Amino acid sequence: MDIVIEKIAYPGKSLARIDGKVVFTDHGLPGEKVKVSVIKEKKNYILARTIKNISFSPLRRETRCDHYRICSPYQYIDYDEQVKIKKQQILEAFGHDLKIDPVDIIFRNSPKIWGYRNKITLKVIHENGKQRLAYNQLQARDRFAPVENCFLSPNLTNSFLAAFSKVISAGFIQGISQLVVKENSDNKLLAAVYYNSSFHAEKACAFFEPLGKDFPHLNLICIDKDSSSRTVICGTDFLVETVSGMSFNIGAESFFQVNTPSLVNLSDDLKKNIPFNKNMVLADLYCGIGTFGILLSSKVKQVIGVESEDENFYFMKQNIAANNAANFTPYLSDCKKYINSLSLKKVDVAIIDPPRKGLDPDVCNALKRSGLPVIVYISCDLATLIRDLKILLPSYKIKNIFGYDFYPHTPHIETMVILALEDLS
Repeated sequence: MDIVIEKIAYPGKSLARIDGKVVFTDHGLPGEKVKVSVIKEKKNYILARTIKNISFSPLRRETRCDHYRICSPYQYIDYDEQVKIKKQQILEAFGHDLKIDPVDIIFRNSPKIWGYRNKITLKVIHENGKQRLAYNQLQARDRFAPVENCFLSPNLTNSFLAAFSKVISAGFIQGISQLVVKENSDNKLLAAVYYNSSFHAEKACAFFEPLGKDFPHLNLICIDKDSSSRTVICGTDFLVETVSGMSFNIGAESFFQVNTPSLVNLSDDLKKNIPFNKNMVLADLYCGIGTFGILLSSKVKQVIGVESEDENFYFMKQNIAANNAANFTPYLSDCKKYINSLSLKKVDVAIIDPPRKGLDPDVCNALKRSGLPVIVYISCDLATLIRDLKILLPSYKIKNIFGYDFYPHTPHIETMVILALEDLS
């Protein structure tokens, strides 16, 4: 079946129509004619796979990663066109789903479009008697694509991946299953090797120790997937990142935005668009290692940070101390359990940065009833953001919408929406 692509719909499917029916396929740019095979036909739409291009858009680009369909399926699209697509998807989501039209959106391109990811997670697979690093194939837990390097990662990270691959291919290390590598702005690395019960720590240490000599700023740890116990091979079990003059300790399992320069852009927009003052109380919900609360702590009277993950909370307390944020009070709690006490704290501004699944309905409804003057919703999933805004908007007005390309060459969009009960001044 031949179709002509109309647009790229969120989250990344190429959309066409045939006989009045919508067709979703992959790897096609607006205006291109492609041949597809049908995967599944539903009542209102068809799912298909692109077999070949019959015509080509001038906006099509050569891809860099062999595995790009897994790590960054927009690599074949000119970067400026990627930005245009993402901004249009935000406009359509707010206009079509929330009936807010027109919407004024400020969109920030990524300062870096290659080598921007400060974290990569790879499986360790066994293939022909050897071990290799790999990504999971799309929608497949038991099929893998070997990875030698990834152009979304910085050069030093890729050099380490090559060295690590050489180590594990030279001698079989029983029990290792996953590698996580993080790199900070000072080109220092934190590598976490995950293992199971068949792992022999002493033997593995002997294999991994030479990596510390080749990478003098390497922090390398081994983590038991079952017990979470850790063995430090070299360096420490955390990495230090600096954002806008603030210092953050980041653990192997700590949440931190993957694109540090874009995080700075978002933080700057927060400071410029909310009139913080020394009488305000700020709530930083789903606060991870305390990033936003610490960055804004000098501008307000008090920060309340709520985080449910133990490792995030552990490093948040370290970060509060390291940055002398004495007005930051941390709480280890699920937001669902804590949210109803927020009104007792006389909070003026709440920043919420939930995981991809968005807000729990109880949290969303509590925020709606809270009477908080300002809510800042930061989201990495446009669909769950729109779902939650449908609950919040009857009580709040949208004051600003920002889009950020935290993830160049992927369909993912970071969005920040500032909501207020009344005009901000």
